[in-house]
Amino acid sequence: MAIRQAPKRALLLDEFLELPETEPASELIHGEVVQKPVAKIPHNWAVRKLIRALDQHPYTAQGTWLTEQGVSFPSTSTGNHRVPDLSWFRPGRVSLTMADYPTFAPDLAIEVRSEGQSLAFLRQKLLFLREQGAAATLLVDPGRRRVEIDDEGDRSVAQGSEMVTLNSIGGFSISLADLFGE
Repeated sequence: MAIRQAPKRALLLDEFLELPETEPASELIHGEVVQKPVAKIPHNWAVRKLIRALDQHPYTAQGTWLTEQGVSFPSTSTGNHRVPDLSWFRPGRVSLTMADYPTFAPDLAIEVRSEGQSLAFLRQKLLFLREQGAAATLLVDPGRRRVEIDDEGDRSVAQGSEMVTLNSIGGFSISLADLFGE
């Protein structure tokens, strides 16, 4: 006689938020707990370069960037908790007085592909964040030296020596040569 396992129950957001934090961070994706991979040097290099560019651009310098910031979405069916590699919020949207996770998408959500991560998985994650209100998303792939851009529905891919420019984020831009360290 075969033993049948009980089907896994989707975890609710409140239950997930009561779990101990993990390192690297874990996310709640439609009721399933998924731990992010450990970042390696190409990943961290790209995040560092993006932070520098955000700090130096006249528009984005006024906002707030956060790395590995959890964002909760209690209004989704099971609740979701996503952790973009880098998030940027327009001025006044987040502050030090916020005791919990934001319950709204960042204005700009960035995922940097780590070795072995599925592009389809990261694309789905960024699509979810756009559906929740992110104006722009970037999918940075250091291994392929390219960036997939979604700027308020205007989709493109930057590669080679091209620039990434986000009109919805005040014209924020970064060259791929700078991003990938050439």
